[in-house]
Amino acid sequence: MESISSSKKSLVNTIIDCAYKILVICLFLLMFLGRLNPARVSKNMSPSTSLVKTALYFKSYVKGILDFDAAATKEVAAAKEKAEDSAVYEDEYAEFLALLDENAFSQEANDDGEESLHKKAQKIKTTTFSNVWKPFEEKYSDLASALRFEHLSAILTFSTVLLVLLGLYFAFGTNKIKIAGYTISAFAAMASAFTMVLYKSGYEKFTSAPGAWNFNPIEPKGIVLFIVLALLVALAALAALFTQKYEKSAVSSFRQEPFQYTYRILALILFVLLFIPGANPARISEKISRNVSLFTAAFSYKTYIGNLENILVRGYLPESVMRLGFFGSLMTCLGIIAMGAGSCMSVGNNKLKRIAHYTLFGGSLVSFLSLFIILRAYNLISSSPNIDKVLPLEPANISLYFVLFALVFVSALISFVKTPAPEKDEKCKIEAPYQLFLMLLPFLILVFIFSYLPLWGWRYAFFDYNAGDTLSMDSWVGWKWFMAPFQNSATRSDILRVLRNTLIMSGLGIAFSWLPMIFAIFLSEIRNSAARRVIQTLTTIPNFISWVLVYAIAFCIFGTEGFISSIMKGLGLWDKGRNMLMGDSHIWIKMWLWGTWKGLGWSAIMYIAAISGIDQQLYEAATVDGAGRFQKIWHITIPELLPTYIVLLILSVSGILSNGMDQYLVFKNPTNKDPIEVLDLYVYQLTFGATSNSNIPFSTVVSMFKSLVSVLLLFITNRISKWVRGSSIF
Repeated sequence: MESISSSKKSLVNTIIDCAYKILVICLFLLMFLGRLNPARVSKNMSPSTSLVKTALYFKSYVKGILDFDAAATKEVAAAKEKAEDSAVYEDEYAEFLALLDENAFSQEANDDGEESLHKKAQKIKTTTFSNVWKPFEEKYSDLASALRFEHLSAILTFSTVLLVLLGLYFAFGTNKIKIAGYTISAFAAMASAFTMVLYKSGYEKFTSAPGAWNFNPIEPKGIVLFIVLALLVALAALAALFTQKYEKSAVSSFRQEPFQYTYRILALILFVLLFIPGANPARISEKISRNVSLFTAAFSYKTYIGNLENILVRGYLPESVMRLGFFGSLMTCLGIIAMGAGSCMSVGNNKLKRIAHYTLFGGSLVSFLSLFIILRAYNLISSSPNIDKVLPLEPANISLYFVLFALVFVSALISFVKTPAPEKDEKCKIEAPYQLFLMLLPFLILVFIFSYLPLWGWRYAFFDYNAGDTLSMDSWVGWKWFMAPFQNSATRSDILRVLRNTLIMSGLGIAFSWLPMIFAIFLSEIRNSAARRVIQTLTTIPNFISWVLVYAIAFCIFGTEGFISSIMKGLGLWDKGRNMLMGDSHIWIKMWLWGTWKGLGWSAIMYIAAISGIDQQLYEAATVDGAGRFQKIWHITIPELLPTYIVLLILSVSGILSNGMDQYLVFKNPTNKDPIEVLDLYVYQLTFGATSNSNIPFSTVVSMFKSLVSVLLLFITNRISKWVRGSSIF
């Protein structure tokens, strides 16, 4: 009974500790959600400005307010002219003009009626933020005071949440350090909840300030959620504090493993962010394509400035500014790659960990400083006299990158201090299991990038989206496209027809999925090795022929002027040629035959490999017992191949809704378009059909349905295999 009671207490303690850690992480991530920023007190403020950005980047926080007021903008412009002593002047066009014939651009206007390049190529004057803020602060002192108060509140919230996070790391320690961790988290969380009162007070100051009605006040959001999460963290920390067992005699220690896990996870997150265009901090102009990621911006300058070439040629912006942004993105990208390499090396021995820590230090510092280069390029663009042409855009999520780089540096520093110094004769070494994992890691990353990262596109299913538009909450429609098949009879009819075609064609493939196994068995029974290699090669080659070429071959054989029509007309059996590819007669069987011809040899390769792995002593023993060739096949070869066949069968059943598109696209014609249209082809036509009929949101819904059904079928067939055979894939 005592053991049962102790196990229950241990389970409760584990649940409380896990809940505490999860709540802390949720509270930390909440600071990065711009739409739940309690410091956003005006509609003119960008909804993407998070609490972290408010605390670390005051200029971005008040940017919408400053840009909205026309009078303040005029005063700012006047301040720029007067404050030449405090302004920073840079002749970005000097080198550009030196390469040009000055007389060629001396005219007032060119043939197109535009200003001359000489007038456009003027100095870019960048002023400090104080030159922009002071005129506004003098005119709207109460408003400025309210904004300063909100900024201070954001700093306090950010600081208290960081203390909560620090307590989390302390809680990974032992004894007194763990007690200190829970205590710090509890009090810091309560302080964080208390700071929410300040935002309400700041909002009241904002609305009561003279002229505040011009700035579209808005009730701060996220306050209740912040308070609830913070109080839950405090309660969980206190519960863990009083339920955990501590040994007074044991030595308190500070563990380094949590910090190692931190910089490894953050390095992985940063590596993924390299390939997400929406998180590209180097997109400092709206002219830069929204599809350019940080990785592309760092390694393809031509792609980076693709939409800006005309602006650079006309002299609206000096190319040196874009080269500065390119250099900043390149160094940021290299720093992130260095952090990834350091994280991989950190699984080695102490000497390799020491090198890993140095790599992490260098990578995080380089990336951190490179962000200032990108900010410098953005400031130059936003200060351009041709601002209406270059359309500056504030770097996306730059505060997130600053925080992540800082956390990587701090985590690596603490891990470095706690890691024992390597011995003099110690050589760099990684244990065998970690070596295998690092060898597999690049493929896991590629699978994530190309298989899981595209799932972010599922968000289109919740919007009224047309190609080329920008997603915004204005086009949010919720479950509208999910309900479309149930509300529209025509759509429902199309879905049912397409599902019927898909299930029948995939069902034919599954029903005859044993053919590659039988083919592999018969192929292995051929004693002449040369003949076996020739047959295997000839049956494998069709897999590498595209369906377009397959259709070309089919057209040459079965078309109106094809091989068969020519023979039949020559024999006098037909009076004219016939196109046997037209019509929907037995179209499902025809498609299955073409697919079998193309993939039979390739599908048999795995079975051939499995046959070569069968113990030859089994065949020798069967020969001694007098078994014939077919008896050996039936009693030895087929039973040995069944596990491989079952695995492939499970995968085939799970992918029953994904039977490809290329084959049906090339063989489709007006006479067979209804029975040949499968789910993948239907989605393709919805997405890339005629512009008037293109329906990206609904095609996304269909793709989501297909993926979810495939995963469900995978688990069901895997469970059935476990019940029937006692073994499964996982």
